[in-house]
Amino acid sequence: MTDRFHHLFIAPRNFEKSLAFYRDTLGWSVVRKWGGNGAGRGVVLSGGGIEMVLAENEGDGAGPTVHLDVHDLDARFKSLPKGTPIVRRPEPTHWGTRWFVVRDPDGNLIAFEEIRPRGS
Repeated sequence: MTDRFHHLFIAPRNFEKSLAFYRDTLGWSVVRKWGGNGAGRGVVLSGGGIEMVLAENEGDGAGPTVHLDVHDLDARFKSLPKGTPIVRRPEPTHWGTRWFVVRDPDGNLIAFEEIRPRGS
């Protein structure tokens, strides 16, 4: 089984300041954006070799979440040992993929996401 890094997710305390930092200070490009007009805003930023999602009013306040791309979500979930701290069991996301989320011993979130299902 191979877990591939896909992106880092951050739910910033101040969306505008964080966006300005990554876009203007670090020089990362906005490759996609959504929301506004009362809906939570979000952007996908690219630093070249990494993508990061900044999303307003999302997340559980646990800090950044590492998203890993897996091609067989159900098999990967079944491979977890008993006692693994599960935050979310396998389920569809509102952005069109499937995922499950675990918490590491320090409280960091790791999202296993089926970006491209088997056979894609």
